[in-house]
Amino acid sequence: MKGTSGSTLHWALRGLLLVLVLTLGSSCRTALDSAGEGVESEVGRRRLVIVSVDTLRADALGFAGYPAARTPSLDALAARGTWFPNAIAPIPRTTPSLGSLLTGRWPQHHGSREVGDPILDSVPTLAEQLRRGGYTTLGVSINDSAGPKQGLARGFDYFATYRDLLEDYGDDLYQERSPAPPSSKGWATATTERTLQLVDDAGLDRESPYFLWVFYFDPHFVYRPPAPWQDGVEASRCWDLYDEFWSQPERGGEVFADIGGVSSHALADCRRLYDAEVAYTDRQIGVLLEGLETRGLLEETLVVFTADHGENFGEGGLFFEHGENAHDAGLRVPLVFAGPDVAAGRVDATAVSLVDVLPTALHWLGVSVEEGTELDGDDLLSRLSPGASPTPAADRIVFAESASALWNEAREPLITGRLGGRVCANGEWLTLRIEGEQRTVFDRREDPALTVDIVGRFPEEEKILAAALQTWPAESARQRVARTARFKLVQFPRLEGGYRNELYDLRGEGEGVDVSQRFGRVAEVLGAAVEDWATGIPRELQREADAEREQTLRSLGYLK
Repeated sequence: MKGTSGSTLHWALRGLLLVLVLTLGSSCRTALDSAGEGVESEVGRRRLVIVSVDTLRADALGFAGYPAARTPSLDALAARGTWFPNAIAPIPRTTPSLGSLLTGRWPQHHGSREVGDPILDSVPTLAEQLRRGGYTTLGVSINDSAGPKQGLARGFDYFATYRDLLEDYGDDLYQERSPAPPSSKGWATATTERTLQLVDDAGLDRESPYFLWVFYFDPHFVYRPPAPWQDGVEASRCWDLYDEFWSQPERGGEVFADIGGVSSHALADCRRLYDAEVAYTDRQIGVLLEGLETRGLLEETLVVFTADHGENFGEGGLFFEHGENAHDAGLRVPLVFAGPDVAAGRVDATAVSLVDVLPTALHWLGVSVEEGTELDGDDLLSRLSPGASPTPAADRIVFAESASALWNEAREPLITGRLGGRVCANGEWLTLRIEGEQRTVFDRREDPALTVDIVGRFPEEEKILAAALQTWPAESARQRVARTARFKLVQFPRLEGGYRNELYDLRGEGEGVDVSQRFGRVAEVLGAAVEDWATGIPRELQREADAEREQTLRSLGYLK
């Protein structure tokens, strides 16, 4: 089953890139696609479990080499499976990313390119395809931007949401900064319990073909692990940051943009709380897998572990958030496959994407893609085989774009704001804000919190910024990425229109050091590839007004 991941130009560019990379000294690769009709043995009993975690950095886990990690459950899963350290999300925001995970399509093809925006009804989901194939389908997602309203619950026979957990546990769910009462439950605990209850309600047995998708919300900001996971964690500066800003959500942009150094001052403490949340979630994933195994439901089962996106801790000027830039801190995700016929303990450095999960899972299950369904992802099954070469596929190109910068205090993005609301254009030191008919201007050198209007003081600069808002409509000025196992090209939008390109050698100087002069041909090839990939992306987003969706985004901290 071969993924349809690009045009003729795209495939030609990939072939050219292989020659270039081999010339630079990289090893060659095995065949990309695993053709065939699917695995025939035990098809009736093969099952699929996808465990995904919100806001989990790819480098925050023990098996990724993070020294502060306490993740024995996930480390054990990686030890019995294959880990892809160069896996990325197509957009570092929840809804578009999970939309790609569950459809195998790029966001511009499944329809969701921002958090909360639904996927298209015409694009079949993994659950829909498997249910038609006779599978019992179960889903649990306690993030309100990843559920029925967004089309991500389509095809599930049983589906539990955030609101279901609130009904089940009510005030017993821990949501405050103080130590939790003994009777309270953390979100991950409630998610695991609700999932196992859903499994029991479905009446699954050792012979049942089923698909289970679980989406854990921890460790999304605000990082506040329940007791005992916060016990002994020195994080007073982070708790103080919460006290100051959490009661004033309209000032959240000051935290994400580190206005006045408020976030960098608390960075180490907040990272310790984040790590504690990851450790807590790891334990609950372990409980989930143990529960499934005790019920005899992990036999002949492919377990896929991943995340929707990562989290920025200062990378690209963004703190405790994700999405508005394309740095690997937010873009890279953990991706592990474990199960029968999957190589154990293998690390495959091939560049891969969440769009690859669906075609790989369907092939492993022996289920044909629904007739007429297009896929953008590649089938990775040949790379998972115990007999396959672990040499990374040097010519594989995957793509991504940043999300929109929703907070107007952000200084790094060219354009901030949301469609239908106030929008800002950022110059080198001046910010122009337009809200309805009102125009305000701020000097970020003297006024980083954007509080003193100086409209009219710098007329020429204001004209340039006003023109940029015509060139780049709200939510359109996004960074774009083409990535291989070694190189990452990022396109940055320019005020006057178009993009400037930077090329990073991920095995050398890393992100932030442009090596396009040294590897000019690679930069040219990746630049052309990302332009080809972006063909057809609409210049302006289309979004209908939805008060409930806007309220959900405010509750998650995305909007004021």
